[in-house]
Amino acid sequence: MAGPRMKFKNLVNFILLQLVWVGFIVGITFDQMWLGPIIFIVLMVWQLRSDVREGSDFVVISCSFISGFVLASIWSSSGLIEFKEHWPSPDIAPWWILALWIALGASFNHSLKWVQASPYLAGAVLAIGGPLSYLAAERIGAIEINTPVLTLSLMAAGWFTIGFLLTIIVKKYRLFEKWWIADA
Repeated sequence: MAGPRMKFKNLVNFILLQLVWVGFIVGITFDQMWLGPIIFIVLMVWQLRSDVREGSDFVVISCSFISGFVLASIWSSSGLIEFKEHWPSPDIAPWWILALWIALGASFNHSLKWVQASPYLAGAVLAIGGPLSYLAAERIGAIEINTPVLTLSLMAAGWFTIGFLLTIIVKKYRLFEKWWIADA
């Protein structure tokens, strides 16, 4: 059971995750590129402190980054999504969307830990929340979703897979950690 201190840390993580998303989407849309990175840095400094960090955080962040790079690059290069700010190339995921994937990874063991009760739950929550966040970003003006039904369906499948796999990775990491400590 999480104590008050852990609940506070997870609340801060949740608020910062939401602010990172708003900072990047609003910043991209209204040419205020500095907004997202500043909040992103605050989240990462907060989350990677030793009294907050979980053992598998770096693994989850790395997996989230790689997954996000692959999926967002496929969506971008295939023309399913057009990002307003697509530096360095329109064929690969833009830097700011990768920062959002890193922020997701930094939150997976914390404010999103509850979804790890089941890989299917994590997959379902991300399959709904991920495409909704892209749909909201489109409404605000940061991206354009082409062929929405196809794109959102493919996104839901991709997000489900990532949620499922991240949960499996975290559970395997914890088992390895217990085994490693028990043998030490």
